[in-house]
Amino acid sequence: MVHINNTKQLLLAAQCDDSKISEVTRIELGQGSYIDLPGTLYINDFLIPNFYFHMVTAYDILRHKGLDISKPDYMLHLASLVKQA
Repeated sequence: MVHINNTKQLLLAAQCDDSKISEVTRIELGQGSYIDLPGTLYINDFLIPNFYFHMVTAYDILRHKGLDISKPDYMLHLASLVKQA
């Protein structure tokens, strides 16, 4: 929980003008290999897929360990948009 709270504080303190979208990020792949990704490629093709990979993996481990969670728990961020027919 400490890590989550620290991350929330960092996000709350972020300013739009802090963006480093034009910078190139080097990702070390091991054994002397790496890729250099400019901002939007880094975000869209590395950060977001990596985030979802880890989130889904944690979700799967929790379910495997017996936690009673399901898709609504995973999609909770959309709860405020739900409408009744």
